[in-house]
Amino acid sequence: MELARVMREWDPSHPEAAMPDPAHFANGDGDVEILAHAFRNLALRLRAFVERERNFTRDASHELRTPLTIIKVAADVLADESGLSAFAQRSLTRIRRSVREIEALIETFLVLAREYDTGLPEQDFLINDIVREEVERYRDLLGSKAVELKVEETERFSLHAPPRVCAVVIGNLIRNACMHTERGSILVRVEQDCVRVSDTGYGMDAQALERAFQPFRYDGHDDGRRIGLAIVRRIADRFGWPVELASAAGSGTMALLRFPAAIPVAAAQPRSD
Repeated sequence: MELARVMREWDPSHPEAAMPDPAHFANGDGDVEILAHAFRNLALRLRAFVERERNFTRDASHELRTPLTIIKVAADVLADESGLSAFAQRSLTRIRRSVREIEALIETFLVLAREYDTGLPEQDFLINDIVREEVERYRDLLGSKAVELKVEETERFSLHAPPRVCAVVIGNLIRNACMHTERGSILVRVEQDCVRVSDTGYGMDAQALERAFQPFRYDGHDDGRRIGLAIVRRIADRFGWPVELASAAGSGTMALLRFPAAIPVAAAQPRSD
């Protein structure tokens, strides 16, 4: 009974908290003692794994960002140089755009690595602020495309959650729209309890749409969109934010991210940028 109680109360994210002492069961049932030893060994291995994961997250956060910062600074210095050829300017634009892409991916993967860690504090924040920040963050991805990126805020609402996590999810939806829209428009709309991202891009046929949220596996038919959507689904499921996708080949894509715990915030007038 004691071992059963320990296992019921065991939290895999804190495996050391309820680690049983096999000596406590030494004078009882032999099978129970064996189970206690096995459970303790499992808990020790999980504790080591959790510690390695935390160390990796901490180290990666620093080690991966440092070279990117150097590249960003160097690119900014080059951008101020006069006399750059048109080819050099285009190359510099691609470098700066790629750095932003890598930064976004690093941030996303670090959030995923720490999704159960206390390093992601929850707080109250306005979803509208996150949406505007992420739109501006990814606007440069459009480059010289004939695409209008707009924000409409018909509602205002707040959430109690880790803001970084919310930014990663919304940012990935905006990023996908920017990368897969060559002309037309992208509309990011804040509604009553959701954020809707609609584009006039390539779209997806029924087969691609069916596997859109699956983890990326190259099969010669993927367009690079699925890694972002798989991440969105994983994080959204973790925080209870249902995500829906509608698309048709050649007619664009609509992604809808719902927030059931949204808290309405009064606004004087709807806003559109």
